[in-house]
Amino acid sequence: MGWLAALALAAVAGLWSYAIASEARAPAKSLAVPTPFDGVARAELAFRSFAARTARDPAARIDPTERALALQGYRAEPLSPAALGIVAMAMTDPKDAARRQSLLENASLLSRRSVLVSNEMIKLAAARNDDTAFFTWLSRLMLTGVEARRVYGAAMAEATAKPGAVAALTPILGAKPRWADYYWTLVVGRPNSWVNAASLRGAVARPPYRQTAVSLTDQTLLARLVRVGKFAEAHALARDLGLRGSQGGALLQNGDFAAAPLLAPFDWELSAEGNLGASIDAKNKQMTVSAIGGASGAAARQILRLAPGNYKLSWAISSATPFEPGTIAAGLRCADPRVQVASPAPIPLTAGQSDADWTVPASDCQWYWFSIDARVPDGGVGLDAYLDRVSLAGAVAPRAEGS
Repeated sequence: MGWLAALALAAVAGLWSYAIASEARAPAKSLAVPTPFDGVARAELAFRSFAARTARDPAARIDPTERALALQGYRAEPLSPAALGIVAMAMTDPKDAARRQSLLENASLLSRRSVLVSNEMIKLAAARNDDTAFFTWLSRLMLTGVEARRVYGAAMAEATAKPGAVAALTPILGAKPRWADYYWTLVVGRPNSWVNAASLRGAVARPPYRQTAVSLTDQTLLARLVRVGKFAEAHALARDLGLRGSQGGALLQNGDFAAAPLLAPFDWELSAEGNLGASIDAKNKQMTVSAIGGASGAAARQILRLAPGNYKLSWAISSATPFEPGTIAAGLRCADPRVQVASPAPIPLTAGQSDADWTVPASDCQWYWFSIDARVPDGGVGLDAYLDRVSLAGAVAPRAEGS
């Protein structure tokens, strides 16, 4: 069984109880008093009977009584989706496959809210490995109610990990269906789907969809990709969501503090601990680092890609009260825990405007945490330091004499 078929079976079985409750309202009662609309009630009764059996046994088939009720319903009301659906599903002979599919397609045109018909269309799409049709029908069913959204949303989030999912889901999510936010909330909770989810989110951020507004789920997905070492995938997503490239050779993002950092950790990730924190005032283009006695760690940090070589760090920092050298420092360490490499020595950020050289050693590490660190001894006087800018750029090699 292919992955689409397995997923379809699980999702369809999970939704039958919802279908029983919502698709028809007590059709058996309407048979007690004969009316011209008996046929519709008979078809709905056949549907409910089949749905109840399928909830217990996903492999259940239409039985003769259900088929007879559906045929009676079809004769009375040929446009009943339930009647058409049951009649079609009763056609199990392989030679009737084309007619069966035709009837189901006609039923799907009569009602896009029929769980019975939609379930069968999902299974047919899965059987022929039609990713686009499969996800299109999942999308339609997610609009039929809260329970349908829950069941099929979970199925779609799981299926995002599979080959072909990104191409199939891009036009669906690109149209911004009402359930899109719910889907993204689900998918960030499924680690196997994170890489494809990043590709999908990037695809709908690019033309023609241009969904570039950064959401909490985008930020969560970026952080989780980085946490599991998917740096390139996370960086590509951040770029699709509006991360700026290097400006004038400056490698740090938002080193002039001119914008709120929305795309951490490729923009500033700000600490907010009890004794250590940082904030950015984009209006005044300034980062404030606040630390009290006992503080030790990164007040702000971001990830950047660095090749081995020489770099120049420059900064401008001030404080209302003097602080000891080394209280505020810039740090650089490999972000990839799979790579063992010695970190360059931290550079103390002395008050005023200054610069210093840094050397990144040769190694397999490509991604580094750049951090603004604060260390205040226990009982030490707290401080607020104000950074007006910080920049890291490749150092220009000195020209050979006579060249």
